[in-house]
Amino acid sequence: MRNLVAETHGRLAHRNVSRALRFLCWITRPVARLWHLAEAHGLNPWFFIAMSVVGYAIQSVIYLPPFQSQAWRLAFLILLRFVALVIPAYILLKGKGLAHAFNGSIAAMFVLNTTWHVCYYVYL
Repeated sequence: MRNLVAETHGRLAHRNVSRALRFLCWITRPVARLWHLAEAHGLNPWFFIAMSVVGYAIQSVIYLPPFQSQAWRLAFLILLRFVALVIPAYILLKGKGLAHAFNGSIAAMFVLNTTWHVCYYVYL
């Protein structure tokens, strides 16, 4: 599978390109590194993007008027927690050389997920 992010990043990293393109390269460098890390561990980066979109879609639906009852909020919370567990399960079952990817994924997932839910239920 071609890594379009790494290829684009490699083309933009040369000195003979404009400053704007080098700035774009600097911005995309973390994405290219994460993409490469996922592929190096035998994982599909598009899976992580898809799961992020699913999570954001669920969080967006919470604010629609038909879903404002406590029962719907509880159902969406359970669904979000399930989505949050799918990614580490995917890494555990499919990945190779899991030390860096698994530990980084677990830490980031629980910090961001818990921060979101604490802020949502305490401040909103």
